[in-house]
Amino acid sequence: MGSGKSTVGKQLSHVLQCPLFDTDSLIEMRRDKSIADIFAAEGEEKFREYEYRLLLELANAPRPSVIVCGGGTPCFADAMDILNAHSATVYLQAPMELLYARLKNEVLQRPLLQGKGDLKTFIAELLAQREPFYQKAERTIAIEKKTVEEIAVEIAFI
Repeated sequence: MGSGKSTVGKQLSHVLQCPLFDTDSLIEMRRDKSIADIFAAEGEEKFREYEYRLLLELANAPRPSVIVCGGGTPCFADAMDILNAHSATVYLQAPMELLYARLKNEVLQRPLLQGKGDLKTFIAELLAQREPFYQKAERTIAIEKKTVEEIAVEIAFI
């Protein structure tokens, strides 16, 4: 969350001239609800089920394509194993301070951030929980001080 996955994904799709599948956008479109509304009405567990089913579907997406997953996707069930088995996986690694700077004004748009008290502490704890899953990616790219274009080109030439 906050690493720029969707923005980088769009640029990478453009660079590679291939389809883009953004799991959050697809879930919102299929459910005709925002992620925040899904969380509020159905809960995080139901959202994760929708996300997982979509991931199974996208495992057979046309190649090449760019699949942008939500930050929690790799941490649910065997999702990271599925991603690694069917695609080249990349972890966009950002320091906690950069994530905080990007997310502090987006609390209302990000259901996981709502009502969490000290945002810096929550982001640090969430990152610590998710890091072991993210480290299973085939490639880690440190994004600090890089432009979206630089990150996309670096991924394209993996």
